[in-house]
Amino acid sequence: MTVERYPHLFQPLRLRGITLRNRIMQSAHAMAFNSPQGLTNNRDIHYHAARAKGGIGLMVTGNRLIHPTSNTFCRGYPYGYREEMVERDSALTQAVHGFGAHIFAQLNHFGVMGETHAMDDYRVLWSSSNIKSPVFGEMAKAMERSDMDEVVEGWVRSAEYARLAGFDGVEIHLAHSYLLHQFISPLFNKRTDEYGGSYENRMRLPLEVIAAVREKVGPDMVIGIRLSMDEMVPGGMQIEDWIQVAQTVEATGHIDYIMATAGVYQSATYIMPPYDVPNGWLVDPVARLKRAVKLPVFCVSGIGSAGEAEAILARGDADMVAMTRAQIADPDFARKTAEGREDEIYHCLRCNQGCVSRLFHGTSMTCQVNPATGREEVFGPQTLELAPAARHWVVVGGGPAGMKAAEGLAKRGHRVTLLEKAGELGGQVNHIVRLPRRDSFAWITEDLKVQMAKAGVQVKLNCEASVDSIRALQPDGVIVATGSLPDRSGYSDINPLVEQVPGLDAEHVFTALDVLAQPQRVGKRVLVLDEEGNRYSAGITELLVENGHEVHVVTRWNALFHRLGTTLDQPVVYANLFSRGLTYTLNAWLSRVRGTAVDLFNLYSGEEQTLEGFDSIVLAVRHLPLDGLYHALKAELPNVHRVGDAVVPRKTDHAIFEGFLAGREIFDNWKRYIEPGALEGFDGPIEAHRFT
Repeated sequence: MTVERYPHLFQPLRLRGITLRNRIMQSAHAMAFNSPQGLTNNRDIHYHAARAKGGIGLMVTGNRLIHPTSNTFCRGYPYGYREEMVERDSALTQAVHGFGAHIFAQLNHFGVMGETHAMDDYRVLWSSSNIKSPVFGEMAKAMERSDMDEVVEGWVRSAEYARLAGFDGVEIHLAHSYLLHQFISPLFNKRTDEYGGSYENRMRLPLEVIAAVREKVGPDMVIGIRLSMDEMVPGGMQIEDWIQVAQTVEATGHIDYIMATAGVYQSATYIMPPYDVPNGWLVDPVARLKRAVKLPVFCVSGIGSAGEAEAILARGDADMVAMTRAQIADPDFARKTAEGREDEIYHCLRCNQGCVSRLFHGTSMTCQVNPATGREEVFGPQTLELAPAARHWVVVGGGPAGMKAAEGLAKRGHRVTLLEKAGELGGQVNHIVRLPRRDSFAWITEDLKVQMAKAGVQVKLNCEASVDSIRALQPDGVIVATGSLPDRSGYSDINPLVEQVPGLDAEHVFTALDVLAQPQRVGKRVLVLDEEGNRYSAGITELLVENGHEVHVVTRWNALFHRLGTTLDQPVVYANLFSRGLTYTLNAWLSRVRGTAVDLFNLYSGEEQTLEGFDSIVLAVRHLPLDGLYHALKAELPNVHRVGDAVVPRKTDHAIFEGFLAGREIFDNWKRYIEPGALEGFDGPIEAHRFT
């Protein structure tokens, strides 16, 4: 046990009538696990129970909606105002309490920061004023007094149902530009009546809600607030303003803690910051709040390690530290830390690809590095079974897919030999980490190295596999994870009748991987041809501009690097590129290369254009699978399978997931997929023994 290394982190915390066993928490976060009816289901219960079993002190459920006008942009959010939630949430709280953790219910109304199109009818958004969401653009109704009475009743009803269901506390959301924040802040509140204008008027509705909730739940239940420390918008409310809000609410005597956060939808990057925002970025403002109030203060700030959290607590900068994504990635984070097994922790990359981006695509949260997240019932550690008989498996390729397959097979008792032709493991990850602010991806490789070593995987580097060499190993099964390489043809499905763009065979034309391997070959003025619209093409562009190149991007898409919007890193990338003089052409593709000139055509008008003076052309385009060895092995040996980019090039989360399935020998296409709704059952209380 190494609790002694982190005495503050593993010190209990008393809040009103409960004692939290340590200072490790998950703050409220959207998961979209709930049923279309907004009810807690088994998927939600298994998710929370896994983290309770993993040793966490406190969890706060995300966004229990308190009124039918609190519309979100996708389904799967819980409806706290529905009486049916009491029975289902009782199963949730019993499962969490069975493992010694505590759980609060966050109660919220989105106000204008949603949209009504996810519903089966037509609804209206409510807000402090007639304003639009900067993200979804739907206008809200300026609330009437009767509307305010309804939302107060919604918070009261939802809090009472949470109490009856066994929650240890409720958290009232005053942050992230949701409804009560929309009343507090002049960014959103344009009213001229008694609920707008002065600070006292703007605080009126939030204080009414807090007082009504306290009156309903009585003196014994914990009540907290989630509060912004900075709106991160020029001219918006800053730390001094929010300290005043905190002191005003504290003076009522109705609340027990303050959960500090930051950001609004106009600055969504700071609501759940990607790795581009440094770890601990919000600690100083939180520390200022801590010293301005007497209540316990909880901190979010992208914290991913016990050492960081211990330092914050030791300085007295906060009373509890949220390591939310760290425990999305590894639900056993707290237990592994307490037991001195920190080397076994799967680290969060803060890439926002599984936990944030999927929500904007209208589906539920998961995790890039942990395929069991959100799928605990079918993929959690309690479901891992030893193989009926130990066999010898050969895995070809040491990228994310191959390493994950090798890990799983070895943990199930198989003898595993992994062959990697390069001198190091990592595959495509070794390219990703060389792009600006993507070094966190190295954790994929490092964590899987540890897991493979502990499971006994035999790794052979500098070993290029062939049919004969693999046959000589006498495998019972083979997993091919040979990856992919960039296509140099310039082909695009937006222009599918042109198989090869003329001129791309010139010496001054490079792929993104060429740039990483030999950056000195790239000339001063560069054209980047973007087929992807994601961090792959944005990353190579950033690398070039940071190295002093003059860059012009030509993209087939109607927005620059549009896929970064859902991972919340687009503003950071834009700021970096535009401040360095990036230029670009949208809705276009390449007709031909003629020396230093390129001919383009507009995809919609057909209008042609010539750009001149490029020393180099860089292709940020599709990859094609390296599948020759797979097909050769398939023809010669039984039980051969492929995973990751060797199947078809996609993102790392696809590769890791497929490696995970291969590690469990789940290959049957009729059985390997989780059908929609299969995780969302309702079968009564879920006892703790089902997780052991």
